[in-house]
Amino acid sequence: MKILELIKKRFLWIVFPTIFFYVLLIFVSDVGEISKHFLEIKIEYLILIFLLVFLSHIVKSFRQKELLRLLGEKISLIQNVIIYMAGLTLINTPGGVGTFIKSVYLKKRFQVTTEKSIAVIFLERYHDLFAGTCIIFVSILIYFSLISISLVVISSAILVGTYILISNRNFSGLIYDKLSKIKFISQIMPDIRPSESFSILTSPINMTKGWLFSILGWGIDSLAVYAVFLSLNVDLGYLLTSQIYFTSLGYGVLSLLPGGIGVNESIADFLLLQRGLELSIASSLVILTRLCTVWFVTIIGVIFTRITLKQKI
Repeated sequence: MKILELIKKRFLWIVFPTIFFYVLLIFVSDVGEISKHFLEIKIEYLILIFLLVFLSHIVKSFRQKELLRLLGEKISLIQNVIIYMAGLTLINTPGGVGTFIKSVYLKKRFQVTTEKSIAVIFLERYHDLFAGTCIIFVSILIYFSLISISLVVISSAILVGTYILISNRNFSGLIYDKLSKIKFISQIMPDIRPSESFSILTSPINMTKGWLFSILGWGIDSLAVYAVFLSLNVDLGYLLTSQIYFTSLGYGVLSLLPGGIGVNESIADFLLLQRGLELSIASSLVILTRLCTVWFVTIIGVIFTRITLKQKI
């Protein structure tokens, strides 16, 4: 019950500011026009969108399973999916650090040592940034965007610097020290010692495996976003849509605000306005995208968290 209470507390602190911001964005963008746009949504796209978003996370759960396997931990496919999905409940925390709660589930149910689970979860976040950066890089070769280029430069520097550090055997101890300073994480994280987990997962072949899973998962996710745009009769092309989506998402993550709230939406609105869209349709796209991706995923996480806790983890 301690875990559930912590989740509820954090969840509410994220939900209320988000609702406030979305209401403010709707009023600034013209309530009437946004209502009109939402009434014109092509409903047939919604099922496809939700299926694609769910599929993208199924692929990412396979990535988790493979990373655990590389560390000698074997978990059934179904249980692996349940644990992965349960971790999505707190995906909206700053930098997605709330997903480290999976470490608790893996420890209590499958006796996966914390040093291993933290290495896996940290590498998942690393590969998310890596995949998003790669997709943006490809897109700017066709669609020039200074703000997207700037993000690629910043994220590339972070990726290179982080890789140099995590390929060091003792980095797991450093990661723990940093995470333990976060009040929420420190309440659920047991003590750990440095291990070889990071070294194993950062070998060239294992990094390639993680990257391939991530590119596929995020590629499907951006396809869902493209379908969101189509549902509102906006077709910017898959690659440009992906650029806008990952650029806004990337800056939101780097802001370290819960869910990137405010930053994510503002960047996306700015990029859409640059492409000639009116503010009302741009804001409608941004809000619908967030609802169909991160908030739909959060709901999935809540459902699977209840399944996880019922298994007496």
